[in-house]
Amino acid sequence: MKSQLVDQPGLREVFARSSQLAPWPTLVLDRQFRLFHANPAARELLGLGEDFSQGMFFPEIVTEKSLTCLEQFLENCFIPSRHQSSSVPFHCSFQAGKGEPKEIEIQAEVLKEHDNISLVLYLRDLSVNSRTGQAVLERDQWYRNILDNTGAVIYIKDIQGRYQFINRLFEKTFHVRQDEICGKTDYDLFPRETADRFRRIDEHVCLSGETQKIQETAPHDDGPHHYISVKFPLHNPQGKLTGIAGISTDITEQLRTQQELKAAQAVQKLLYPESAPEVEGYDIAGRVSPAETVSGDYYDYIWLSPDRLVIAVGDVSGHGLGPALEMVETRSYLRAILRTEVRLDVAMECLNEFLYRDLRDSAFVTLFLAEIDFKTNSFKYVGAGHQAELLKKDGSCIRLKSTGLMLGIDSRVSYSCSACYLLQPDDLLLISTDGITEAMSPSGEMFGYEQKMSVIQKYRNHTAREVINELIDKAGSFPGVAQQADDMTAVAVKKLP
Repeated sequence: MKSQLVDQPGLREVFARSSQLAPWPTLVLDRQFRLFHANPAARELLGLGEDFSQGMFFPEIVTEKSLTCLEQFLENCFIPSRHQSSSVPFHCSFQAGKGEPKEIEIQAEVLKEHDNISLVLYLRDLSVNSRTGQAVLERDQWYRNILDNTGAVIYIKDIQGRYQFINRLFEKTFHVRQDEICGKTDYDLFPRETADRFRRIDEHVCLSGETQKIQETAPHDDGPHHYISVKFPLHNPQGKLTGIAGISTDITEQLRTQQELKAAQAVQKLLYPESAPEVEGYDIAGRVSPAETVSGDYYDYIWLSPDRLVIAVGDVSGHGLGPALEMVETRSYLRAILRTEVRLDVAMECLNEFLYRDLRDSAFVTLFLAEIDFKTNSFKYVGAGHQAELLKKDGSCIRLKSTGLMLGIDSRVSYSCSACYLLQPDDLLLISTDGITEAMSPSGEMFGYEQKMSVIQKYRNHTAREVINELIDKAGSFPGVAQQADDMTAVAVKKLP
């Protein structure tokens, strides 16, 4: 970087020309500290511009706090005893143009040309390192914030299993601070059996050099917790193994929820009819297809007498565990009410009063009750925000519309019972939930009422079981439907020839 001291005529001019292409900022000063030359790199660094005034007094561009020290530094550089050696680097602050002051490191060298002595200054922008250092600090802080605010326990260990880093969730969960963890191992934090398991997995990661995804158990204050852990080896730039890192996500609550859902599913399956009623001259079938593990849809067969059967099909708003529990409640209330009240309209009003008090805010239940009299081959119904269809032998369809408001919306609602409908040979009564018609493709197209009736008409001469299976399967496999969005339920009653 530095030129060798040469004692020959015109040295200053030669040096100035040669420094034009130098990548490092270079200045030449005379004995009065006036600028004789500044190469392009120096002009850019100091904001001097292309047309800087030659002969400018150099200390003028130094900040006031650095002025005295700079002048002393320059004076010392001109002392004859120092001509043969480079000066110690000097730091000062420059006001570079109109921007923020820049911290500059100066290294000086003397040029002798007979009795004319000049001073060469080589400049290094310290603010670049400062900005880079600040950027690194900011970046590290960002990374630390991300690691501390994630929902997983994160840690780094060396190849001996000694902790080097833990995030905030690790600190909170296992009651140890980052400033205490360095040098500790799992044997300092966990029971020996647990530490042995962790160490075996760590050693396997180190030996195999492969990422491992495993399920682990760690002790917590409230008992053991289950984790899904991803552990992977860490290498330095030369490729040498230096340790392992782990990211462990607590899945205890998810496992508990899954167990609760499985228990609810088992209970719910017991509440659905094991089989359809077998009645001479009739073919009856029902099916529910949950969108999740448990369903908010409901269907039931309730005998009022040996010749009178109530078929119930209901739909609790939403799907999942909450609606499933409300479905169980609806079933229990309805069965209890029909033990003493045989009028469907009055039974529906009683049920509404119970559900209005018990349902979640904004929740409601739609319910269709059809009472079939097998002696007279007729039925009547009450619909609470729910409808059904009666397909006649001649292909016509009677829509059995709702006769009252859905359940749980208002405390006192009146319901009316329909007139009696005759069931003639080859007639089909279909009661279904709106999860079938509202099955929707990604483009927004719904399965809809027309397609529903098209499927029913196509398979109406098949068994009741085949009719509802085709209907639910067709709606569930509607083009583009990747996942069933709502529960689907249907009950079919066919009057045999």
